[in-house]
Amino acid sequence: MSRIQIIALAVSILSAMLLFQLIRKKKLKEQYSLLWFLTVVVIFVFAVWESLLTRISELIGIQIPSNALFLMALMFLFAIVLHFSLIASRLTDQSKMLAQKLALMDHELRSVKEKVDPPARQDPNDDSV
Repeated sequence: MSRIQIIALAVSILSAMLLFQLIRKKKLKEQYSLLWFLTVVVIFVFAVWESLLTRISELIGIQIPSNALFLMALMFLFAIVLHFSLIASRLTDQSKMLAQKLALMDHELRSVKEKVDPPARQDPNDDSV
């Protein structure tokens, strides 16, 4: 086993342990961890199965296997950015809807308060201030 394979194995095992810790401490939700666990598995498979990257690069017509690895990393980053953009869009819509509901509830509350306890009006002829 080469030095780079050992490093890749160590990185994948340490990454898996870190992910488990983050999930256990509730700092990372399970739904987001799946993508990261998939990454750890891919790194582990490439570290153990040395010729896989070469076969994949030959299949897609890339001459240098490291270029295929960079292409896969770029596709992974694109997937993560797209995933988080979808989440951000959904959260933006939810925040807007919540703000609108809060404004309506605040308006209703003020209306009810005014009906129950109308503001005291001052007599314009009263000079006792």
